[in-house]
This record gives sequence, structure tokens and C-alpha cells, in this order.
Amino acid sequence: MDAATVVSTIFTLALFSFIFWKDNPIYNIAEHVFVAVGAGHAVVASYFVLKGSGWDPLVKGETGVLIPIILGLLLFARYVKGIAWLTRPSVAIVVACGAGLSLRGSIRADFLDQIRASFLPLVNINNVIFILGVVSVIMYFFFTNHYTKYTRGRLGFLTTTGEYFMMVAFGASFGQACMGRLSTLIDKISFMLKIVLRIGA
Repeated sequence: MDAATVVSTIFTLALFSFIFWKDNPIYNIAEHVFVAVGAGHAVVASYFVLKGSGWDPLVKGETGVLIPIILGLLLFARYVKGIAWLTRPSVAIVVACGAGLSLRGSIRADFLDQIRASFLPLVNINNVIFILGVVSVIMYFFFTNHYTKYTRGRLGFLTTTGEYFMMVAFGASFGQACMGRLSTLIDKISFMLKIVLRIGA
């Protein structure tokens, strides 16, 4: 058994101790080590990114990288009270670029593509159920005065159907999340039995 397996086993048992002993020193040590390792990895990864994207090109004579380097350094001005306002251009650029990129992707993926995917031919029962679910869920969210009197009366069955569709969707999503966590637990238990205890290996 190598050192990596021993360390993994110790920290796995330390984290599982929370199940039987709630908040305890063993669990706290494992939790703090996990957070510290993650923070250390992020720092090292950031160093290599800055070195590869900033310092190395600058040494080679690419002066264009000076602009993002200066903007990045200005972010640290917020720790100096007198010049904290210098962080505003950098923050504005980061927020604007992030918002623009995310909106471009989300509008297409979460809006336009889903609308296109909803127009299915009614050639089989699956497509019929899908269209019924889309229409009924949309009807469920019609709360304006113009539509409420219809969705509560003659078309009330559509809002009820939409509510059932949403309950099924949320239940399936929750079940999938639980199955993912259980598969992780089973994988860890299998690791403990096969690799550490040599049971079923």
C-alpha cells in the first residue's frame, strides 16, 4: 500500500467521523487540510497562469500584456485607503466582459436553443407529452389579470397539469442528485474494502 492510499484512507475515515460524532476535532482537521490544499493549489495554478500569460510574454518583448498587468495590479489598490478608487476601471472591465460573455452564451443556450428544441412534430407519444408539459408549465406562470380568469376557470386543468409536470421534474432532479451522492459514497466504500482491507479484490 503506497503513501497516497494511506493518506486517502485516513482522511476518508476522518471525514466519515462526522456521521457518528458530529463536529469533532478529527473532522475539523481533515476539513481544514482540504481547504488549505485547495487554496494552495489555486495559488500555485494562478502563479503559473500569470507567469505564462504575463511575465514570459513581457520578457520576450510583447508590450501589449502591460495593459492587463497594470489593470490587474490596480485591483490591489483597494487595500490602500487613499487610492482605493483606482480599482474601479479594472472592476468595471472584469464585470462588463464577464456579463457580456455570459449573456451571449446564456441567451443562446438557455433561451433560443430551448425554444427551437421545443418545436417537435407530434408524431409519437413522447413528443405529445413533451409539448403538453411545455404548454402547461408556461400556463402555470401566467399570473397577469388578463389571463388569470381563464387559467382559473375553463383552462384551470392546464395550470394543474403544469404543476404536476414541475413536481415530477423537481423530483427527478432531486433523485438524480441523491444518486450522484450515493454513487460517490459507494465508490469510497468500495475503495476502502478492496484497496485497504483487501475484501473482494
